[in-house]
Amino acid sequence: MITKKFSAVAVTAAALLMLGACGSSSSDGGSGSSGDSKAEVAAAQKAVDEAKAIPGTDDLGDPIDVASLKGKTIYSIPIDSKAEFYSVGEKAMKKVAAEAGINFVTFPSDGTQTSFQQGIQQAINAKAGAIMLNGPLAETLGPQIDAAKKAGIPVIPLHLSDSEGEGTPGLDYEAFAPFNQAARLFTQYAIANLKGEPVHALVIQVSETGPSEGMVKTIEDTLENEAPSGSKATVVNAPVAQWSTQVQGLVQSALLKDPKINAVLPIYDSIALYAAPGIKQAAPNRDVKIYSFNGTPAILKMVKDGSVAVNVAENPDWVSYVNLDVAFRAMLGAPPIKGETGPLRLIDASNVDETGNPPESGKGFGDEYPTAFLKLWGLA
Repeated sequence: MITKKFSAVAVTAAALLMLGACGSSSSDGGSGSSGDSKAEVAAAQKAVDEAKAIPGTDDLGDPIDVASLKGKTIYSIPIDSKAEFYSVGEKAMKKVAAEAGINFVTFPSDGTQTSFQQGIQQAINAKAGAIMLNGPLAETLGPQIDAAKKAGIPVIPLHLSDSEGEGTPGLDYEAFAPFNQAARLFTQYAIANLKGEPVHALVIQVSETGPSEGMVKTIEDTLENEAPSGSKATVVNAPVAQWSTQVQGLVQSALLKDPKINAVLPIYDSIALYAAPGIKQAAPNRDVKIYSFNGTPAILKMVKDGSVAVNVAENPDWVSYVNLDVAFRAMLGAPPIKGETGPLRLIDASNVDETGNPPESGKGFGDEYPTAFLKLWGLA
């Protein structure tokens, strides 16, 4: 379990106006926490510099013995099995599960509710040992989750709840993620990178996903309290299934409408693949960079070429160990670890070469964590 550097940001249902597919909203930052842009930039830069360090492997939790799980099957239902971040993570989890002798099945979901429902039913029919929800919202799958529980199969949300929050009601096990910490970090990077200019951010949210509301609220709070006077967030929404068809147009429209926009903040980095062409089309002579979160190799490559300024990265490989640790504990009936999550590392031009050339999943986070987890599980 990783200790967080930043305090949690409270999230309420009323904190953010949920937008329609093409909707947008705007919020103006206040005068900043001190009114001194130099101090704000210095504070942001300090946070950025600290976040560039390679994470350690302290306190992964209490040891468990997974020998009795050999031969069992775990089903995972990603929000979209073709999206790179999810496909990379699914492959990594399959590899980790194999080290414990456990079968791992990724259901070929396509971002639709119907596919999520079909995936859970298939897992129940297969008498799976556990079902992972790798993105789909548990609250939209109540009848299916109830059916899984009735069959004695634990359902485990992955990457849905912030690590400092309460988690999903009614479910005992969950793999969390440091969403709000990441959102604060890439916003702080924009503050530092713009060197005292007000940050006029175009924020691209994905309101159908659990982390979206808290991340947008964190971005808005960071611009309100930690950025130079006049900083502002304009929020647009892009559903997962429409990223490839909608994001470029949303970005172009926003940049043409507001020539002051100087930063694009998609809450998930795969959106950058479609945001970058929109910036190129609408603002070829403006220095508008992308600031985001996840650590997808294709986006780390964009850090190398300069179109993405920063990627507050998770390591999908490390996250896969965390996810499987939660699943193993659920299958064994062991006590869950509160807020169990993987770490973050801020990747920019100064350290992106550590992720490989070209960037690879799992690089840039050191080499201690695989052995540390295997020892935790009694496999090394």
